Amino acid sequence: MNKTKRWIPLSATALSLLVTAMLVIGAAAAPDPFKGTWHSIDTDGSNQTLHIGGGPGGSYHMVYYDDGASVCGFDANGDFLAAASAVGRLGPLGNTISTLAPVYCLASPRYLYDLDAYFEYTYQAGTDTLVDQWGTVWSH
Repeated sequence: MNKTKRWIPLSATALSLLVTAMLVIGAAAAPDPFKGTWHSIDTDGSNQTLHIGGGPGGSYHMVYYDDGASVCGFDANGDFLAAASAVGRLGPLGNTISTLAPVYCLASPRYLYDLDAYFEYTYQAGTDTLVDQWGTVWSH
């Protein structure tokens, strides 16, 4: 058997193994679609930021910030009185994550606005966005 005939099957086998290994590694390292920093414009025109990271046991942790929360009130000129924030642990269910979390108005002094505000985000794979329970679209 000449060297060329032995080389072709060996090359094909090596290439097949390499492609299989790359597919397995790529699948294992696929990024979690929820994790990262997300931004949106709230229905009142303020800017919202959402940081989502991995938590223990398949849950996620979030830090939510709204730079001008209408729930915290307005001054005489109609400007926002304070920003708002929330920290919580989100539970996954399919392509949706949700939680109840306390929301604080970041006035001076800081005060609790809602002990159990509901947060829900559904991942839209086609657009790589999140949509919250109010229909607001969040992007990276």
